[in-house]
Amino acid sequence: MLPTSPLWDYCQLAALACGGVVVGLDGHDAPRNLQHILALTQPRAIVVPDSEKLAFIEGLWRAADIPIIADEVPLSRAHSLRALLDSKPEAIELPSPTGPDDTATIVFTSGSTGLPKGIPYSHRQLILACDAISAHFPSVRGEARLVCWLPLSNLFQRILNLFAMSTGAQTYFVDKPDQIIRLLPEIRPTLFVGVPRFFEKLHAGIVAEIDRQPSPIRRLVHTAWEVGQRVAEARRAGRPPPVWCRALHPLSDRLLARVRALMGPELMFMASGSAPLPQWLMERFHGLGWLVLEAYGVSENVIPIAINTPEAYRFGSVGRPLPGSELRVAEDGELLVRGPGVFAGYLGGQVSDPVFDNDRFLHTGDYARIDDDGYLWLLGRKSEVFKTSTGRRITPVPIEAELKKIDYVEHAIIVGRDRPYPVALLTIDPQHPLAGQIGESATLKRIGADAAAACRHFPDYQRPGAIIVSSQPFTILGGELTANLKVRRQPIEYRFAVQIEQSYQKAAEQHSANCPKDPVVIHAL
Repeated sequence: MLPTSPLWDYCQLAALACGGVVVGLDGHDAPRNLQHILALTQPRAIVVPDSEKLAFIEGLWRAADIPIIADEVPLSRAHSLRALLDSKPEAIELPSPTGPDDTATIVFTSGSTGLPKGIPYSHRQLILACDAISAHFPSVRGEARLVCWLPLSNLFQRILNLFAMSTGAQTYFVDKPDQIIRLLPEIRPTLFVGVPRFFEKLHAGIVAEIDRQPSPIRRLVHTAWEVGQRVAEARRAGRPPPVWCRALHPLSDRLLARVRALMGPELMFMASGSAPLPQWLMERFHGLGWLVLEAYGVSENVIPIAINTPEAYRFGSVGRPLPGSELRVAEDGELLVRGPGVFAGYLGGQVSDPVFDNDRFLHTGDYARIDDDGYLWLLGRKSEVFKTSTGRRITPVPIEAELKKIDYVEHAIIVGRDRPYPVALLTIDPQHPLAGQIGESATLKRIGADAAAACRHFPDYQRPGAIIVSSQPFTILGGELTANLKVRRQPIEYRFAVQIEQSYQKAAEQHSANCPKDPVVIHAL
């Protein structure tokens, strides 16, 4: 349980070298999740940043045989990580050689629908994952720079670090995620990997900064961005841009280069994973001159299932499947996968529900399709898609993506299983001026109108019949977000259960139809 830093990797590599099994603990995880992980794995050694965290762990579980503290003044019963690193290396005789199929790490799922599940992976599988990424990004070699800023309890970030070492690329560690934007111009990354929330915040920050400029500069930058989008759209479609765009593009691109300086001058492309990235956002960034590519994987398969690459990409898809994974779409539309990167089963067999079919295909839980050009398109999580009481099927993600286009909306969640129509839960960006006006009726009326406008192109039965607005953000500590910033829908629905019930009651009082034309808006304190 260390913050994102080289120390994390030193400890991981040392454990792997001597045949140990690495388990990452997220310091922001809920205590019950940590207690569950510790009880299931029974670790012999625990590495923590300070004595306070050690006491926290011991309070949840018990004292480990080998406690190691990273700070300079550890407790008498613990080892100092700094002292261990500064000591003279000695030859180590291992009791038995580590085999390629021995367990190297146990990864725990985010626990978005219950207690985390343990997934063991072997040394061979970690190498297969590195090789698969390396084969698809041959430009990331030698002097390339990557940024390690996601929690290292997240396996994908660890795989990226191993991949960087295997290709001779450089990794820069950032231990405070809120400092990432400030440090990127200094790091000058070649490839940057983030989660959708990062890209949403990046876009919102850029737009806010542009809007703070004097009117002539503001209009100039927005016009340049519009030109960039027209040119990028034409190139994606394989046709020449309009003549006026070709004429203005050199000038507009020089202007947009000042905005692109945020990510440093050597950025080749960016990648997004863990959750869907809105297509409109990828198109906006492409118009700015940044290529953001989506990738797709599941916790139960260490090898990424599909990746867009700079040479072959399609916005809205998650790319073409990687070699080594065999894909199949079931009759109900669920994506199935089989291959050497797929896990053998959950640790301790604590999950009774079958996840494999008779042909040993893993059920991913995602609806998907594969187009004629081999690109994989995700159509929603089976666990998230629901039916209303009228029998209509609702896929929340596209509706949520439209609502998050509203500049002051930080998160949007659609609920409504077995109800007459969907309801939207919106959290407001605390930095937006509107956040301080949530209690005013005019503000709630504006939010209702903006939400209705954002959803106007959806069929009536998919439009939210009520809006619940909160100025309290979703957080990891609050249990609404996972460590990689995915929303935990069940805890969110539980938190807003009273307001959800009130919204349906209030809407029923104002509307007789199953799908109100104008959404009712409720302020959740």
